[in-house]
Amino acid sequence: MQYIYTMKILHLLFCCLFFFTFSINSQVKSLKVLTDHHFYLDPSSGEYIELAFQFDSENIHFVKSKFDYSANISLKIIVSQDSTDFVNSTYLIDSPKFRDSLFEDFIDVRRFLLKPGKYLLSLSFKDINSSQLAVKSSQFIIVPDLHSKISISDIQVCENIRESKQDNMLTKSGHDLFPRLLNYFSSACKFLPSYLEIYNPFKDSLFISLKTSYYSIDNKKELNHLTKVKHFKLGEITPIIQKNEISDLPTGSYKLVYSVLKDSIELCTTSYYFDRTNEFNDVISIEKIILDPDFNSSVSNDSLKYYLLSIIPISNESEIPVITKIVREHDDVKMRSYLQSFWVASVGRLKASNGWLNYKVQLKLVEKLYKTSIFNGFETDRGRVYLKYGPPSAILIRETSPSEYPYEIWQYDKIKQFSNKRFIFYNPDLVNNHYQLLHSDMQGELKNYRWQQILTKRNSPNQNIDDPNDGNTDHYGGESSDVFKQF
Repeated sequence: MQYIYTMKILHLLFCCLFFFTFSINSQVKSLKVLTDHHFYLDPSSGEYIELAFQFDSENIHFVKSKFDYSANISLKIIVSQDSTDFVNSTYLIDSPKFRDSLFEDFIDVRRFLLKPGKYLLSLSFKDINSSQLAVKSSQFIIVPDLHSKISISDIQVCENIRESKQDNMLTKSGHDLFPRLLNYFSSACKFLPSYLEIYNPFKDSLFISLKTSYYSIDNKKELNHLTKVKHFKLGEITPIIQKNEISDLPTGSYKLVYSVLKDSIELCTTSYYFDRTNEFNDVISIEKIILDPDFNSSVSNDSLKYYLLSIIPISNESEIPVITKIVREHDDVKMRSYLQSFWVASVGRLKASNGWLNYKVQLKLVEKLYKTSIFNGFETDRGRVYLKYGPPSAILIRETSPSEYPYEIWQYDKIKQFSNKRFIFYNPDLVNNHYQLLHSDMQGELKNYRWQQILTKRNSPNQNIDDPNDGNTDHYGGESSDVFKQF
């Protein structure tokens, strides 16, 4: 039997950053590429898109010549609109030459003029020295109008910015910009170097203010102590290079915002979303916490361990070992102190009790829906995903299929800055409610590009594990692939 239902959730975030990881599962090497894009303006020519690619050296076939090693990647770029190709180009990208087998990732940048509007960007990558099939993907992009008013480009976050000695593919405004294609920053990252451009098509002398601010996505508020304002005269193109310090930012999700102001009126703005892990600021001080009677009354002694473990799905990686350590110590006061301090740190002291009570409601629902004879609801994959990301926008449930294990597909319209993310769970045991996560296209979650073969494994045994399409033969009742693509 098949069910489809939807849940409406509040969407708070929008993101113009286009980022994805390509890979094909293989016993040999699988091509992996990180890609990002930004929009800029050349006053003499018009708007253009800048595409940056980072090739993972560990998953590329390097060929040895007489003196060194090198790799070759074929890149095809198509930008189309209403069946008309505005860009249709193929490039052969040569890696740097390496003297030994200690290979490094390498970068390529491409730029194309595009008029404002909506386009379909299609990319295809092929490792020339590998038998692997080409990796393909596509994404809609919207080129903004940057030439008819005072406007601002996208933010390019970099690994490093330095003055250019000679123009090359990384050069902009006399500087070499080494792009950072991951929007995750560990505690080892102390700075967030950024580059952007402000455009003034009127060419008149104009004094403006540039406001730099950070917003906490988790707490839904601006971090006022980090806000900075800079005043300067605006030219036809004004490049902005800043080395933003983030060493004191605690673990969480953030939005970096640049706003151009004239007499306190916002003329334009641009933003960049990123995740931060900072173990040095993550240790919750449970010694200083004063236990709140109202908070404590909601947690009975016999359920204290359960409730403390239940926050693991919404905790960061540095907090999980602390939680398990406290649970093993069987110290009721310490467990209560940590639970309360966790919610104080998450939503603020005044909202801690309400945040916890709202979470208990979700926890009770997860326990009812996803508990098994072995695992609590929050310990299952579906329970963890529900508690971490909230209720999905749509769920398809397929309990029976002639050739597939029972499965569920969850679709989220929005998760933080990411759009249209999907999770597929399946039940290979057939006898309990323990659906396991099989594949997701959400960043940081399990990716299994052979999920279709696994889902149909009982009726379609694999012959060649190196072939990502092996086992994908058409069979009666096998609809999971088509359904997954529909979301």
